[in-house]
Amino acid sequence: MSWVMLSLRKMALRQRISDYEMKSVQISQRIMDLQNYASNIADGVITYSELASCPSSLFGTQLGFMSDSSTVAYQSAQIKTDAALQQMQALQDGTGGQYNYTSTNINPAYANPDQAYLVFNEIYKQELEEYSKEISVQLNQEEKELQAEKDRIEAQLKAAEAELESVSQSVDSNIKNDAIKLA
Repeated sequence: MSWVMLSLRKMALRQRISDYEMKSVQISQRIMDLQNYASNIADGVITYSELASCPSSLFGTQLGFMSDSSTVAYQSAQIKTDAALQQMQALQDGTGGQYNYTSTNINPAYANPDQAYLVFNEIYKQELEEYSKEISVQLNQEEKELQAEKDRIEAQLKAAEAELESVSQSVDSNIKNDAIKLA
């Protein structure tokens, strides 16, 4: 009669193994989605093709990144551009205009908005990349945590599979032992 109890245990173990396998698949999918997202934001910009190919689980996250990164980079670039132009203007004033002769790429004068835009644009690109790096650090941390959880689940899965094998063998031997023997 103990084989009945062992059979029930065997069913419970099969269900547990199925649950572990499902969790492992879900975690693996999440890790792949995070890796895809990290590659999309690596340069600080999400293109339309990257947005279209992103996993549905992270579509909103990518839209949020586009909005947040642009806002953060714009504000930071605006502040840093103003500071850089003021510093260049002070250098220009301090050298009596001679700085202008040594600087051929950028004229720090506020009267020339095209060159101020070039400074802003370069700083803006750098800020987008910096924001992307910050988010990538967070993604790497989340990926490490998910990998640790997946490893834990796979260890539990192996233990449950080993127990299932043991229980299966016990059921077989108990059925043989409990069988009616005719002489």
